Amino acid sequence: MRVLVILLQFLFFTNCCILRDKTACIALYSDRGVDKDCIKATENMFKWMDYTVRLVRANDINNQGLDNFKILCVPGGDMYQYSQDISSEGKENIKDFIRSGGAYIGICGGSYFTGEKVIWQGNQLPMTPLGIFPGTTRGPVDEIAPYPQCVMCKVNITDSTHPITQSEPDSAWILYCYGPMFLPNYVADISILGRYDIGNHPMMISFDYGDGRVFIIGTHPEFEEDSDCDGFPASDVWDDRGSDWELMKRAVLWCLKEIN
Repeated sequence: MRVLVILLQFLFFTNCCILRDKTACIALYSDRGVDKDCIKATENMFKWMDYTVRLVRANDINNQGLDNFKILCVPGGDMYQYSQDISSEGKENIKDFIRSGGAYIGICGGSYFTGEKVIWQGNQLPMTPLGIFPGTTRGPVDEIAPYPQCVMCKVNITDSTHPITQSEPDSAWILYCYGPMFLPNYVADISILGRYDIGNHPMMISFDYGDGRVFIIGTHPEFEEDSDCDGFPASDVWDDRGSDWELMKRAVLWCLKEIN
């Protein structure tokens, strides 16, 4: 009887995203190279939004794909490691997932990973990135803070008509930890939603990819320095000057095509 109960619990956990509405299911990448604090804060952020979150690893993406999910979120960490562990088949699985109506959210390292080329400290990394962002991801932005420093960073909202940012104030302060700027190709069909105040480089981007959607951001909106809702004590060092979770909630709704 005990074995049966354990089996039922296992089946419920592994199939929770199938049983629930697919719009409530977010795959959060949590394999080698991902910063553990980023996983924790991002998971808490999505749960605050009342979404089901399942942690996935490279083998899940490489072998099984993402059919049971609606969004793949790749959080902060080592984009080079991501490119090594997610195989060429896994990268195609991600692209097929988005083209077929899924969505991708990349935060810091997860947004570096999306570029056609990835430049780190002035050098192109010898990696095969995901390549869904039509351009180059480049960082860190030394004018803001050289690696490995982290600072609160002022960003300016540059598109007040987009559903993600239309209710945002003109600027916000978000944690910066050696994230990228986004350098789109000349003919890239994207929306630049925000720019770093220092240097005016693009830092928040959205675009369609096939039937799906992509949202990438170079900063760390998942951390709430003024509260413990992200799973960490409120900071006496960083001044967040307001939550970024409502912005990210609208990004999720836009990715799910619940706002347009």
